[in-house]
Amino acid sequence: MQKGFLIILFLLTIKLLGFGQEKIELSAAAYHLINNARTLEFLNYPEVQKDFLKTLDSVTQDLYKRHLSYPENFMFKTEREDTYVLNPELPSIRKKDLNLQDKSTLYLSFDISERPLATDMLLKDLDSSFLNELAKKKNVCIYQLRAQLIRSDESVVMNKQLFVLLARPDNSYFIGFEHPFYTIGPVFLNKVLKICLPILMDRENGTELMQLTALPAFSPDNFIQPKLSNAIKSVTSIKKNFVQFNTKSGLQSLRFQEPSYEIISLKGKNITPLPVEIQTAIRYQKREYIFLREEGRDVFANKNYKLQTIATVINDAYDIDRLPWVNIKTGLPLQFLPGNYQYLLRDNDTIARFNIEARVSDTTKKVYYDQILNTTGSIINLTAKNYQPISHVYHYVLKGLLSNKPFKILISGINGTSSIKEIYFNKQLVCITQGVHYPEIISLLDSDLEPEIMNQLFLMAYSSIF
Repeated sequence: MQKGFLIILFLLTIKLLGFGQEKIELSAAAYHLINNARTLEFLNYPEVQKDFLKTLDSVTQDLYKRHLSYPENFMFKTEREDTYVLNPELPSIRKKDLNLQDKSTLYLSFDISERPLATDMLLKDLDSSFLNELAKKKNVCIYQLRAQLIRSDESVVMNKQLFVLLARPDNSYFIGFEHPFYTIGPVFLNKVLKICLPILMDRENGTELMQLTALPAFSPDNFIQPKLSNAIKSVTSIKKNFVQFNTKSGLQSLRFQEPSYEIISLKGKNITPLPVEIQTAIRYQKREYIFLREEGRDVFANKNYKLQTIATVINDAYDIDRLPWVNIKTGLPLQFLPGNYQYLLRDNDTIARFNIEARVSDTTKKVYYDQILNTTGSIINLTAKNYQPISHVYHYVLKGLLSNKPFKILISGINGTSSIKEIYFNKQLVCITQGVHYPEIISLLDSDLEPEIMNQLFLMAYSSIF
């Protein structure tokens, strides 16, 4: 009896040992850079790669009761930039890597691509209401993940793909410069993989498309982040063209409106009435100019405002003054009349006169593109690239007098992009704010500044004319 029991126990032990040796071998892995972003290069950073392999091992044990096996010198492969194709082949597993005598091991091939939003995802039978819901977010790109499991005889166990629509969160408390070559940082890339790999590897999960939100990859700098290190930030509420936010003095509400334009004529019967100094300035430039006007309202203060600027359209592609960007509303490359000929009016009273400069370089201010700044404040050095810090260039600088006191608004980015505004009043930095069309994140550095003045500065800073 005891001898029979020992035999059974021995056989069970052998079986369990055999089961414990069953594995999934990661035989081929690649990433493809199909848009301009280099985000997936993080996959060959040691810490990111370690987390990826750990996550994949956990998934294979959970779904297939098998440990993940991979070479000691495991690395992701990718093609050269000039050989990218829209639909690269899933990296194939070489026949010589298959052990024909081993019937228990499964062989895994995996790849991931970062693609532009225009990608044809070839999805079937998706509810249009679901797609419409996804479109409400600030989508930036698509990740395509693919995986195939085969046996040693090349029969397929699993073959799946998953599209991931990457979007930006509706609200963020972080102000900073987005890195131009990385869509997300390595920390968020790990989070994306931890969420997606269990779905991709599950044969029973039919999910084809999902949406994830993540903050951009930011670069550190020496002039924005130091000012914000201990500053309080608040998120605005935006409904259509109304923006609301809280201050020390209470809730504020601003209404922005669409700009209008009027051609300025200095010849013929319908001459535009203008002060002599403006006529002289226009004639000196030898160009045709227009008025660009934009109305706004401080709702709770019951104040109406009108921003009036004078600009010309640069239509010569070889003109050295041609701007490398266009106005988001008109679609025209604009150059503003030099001099303090731009105005902010409250009702019929002129309360601000200012000049607008474009492409203003400041050699003392640097953005460090050889690093990634995490939202926690930690910095990651980019080992794959050696970007040099460059002098910061402001898209526009507004400078003049508001209520007989000097003001300055430094604009990094144009309306329609994620633009940072540094706002000075009476020679003091009073606010740093960021937004695409309207202020979305505000850091008031002078909480005692009169709300009426702050709102006037916001109406100029977030005009859609710039």
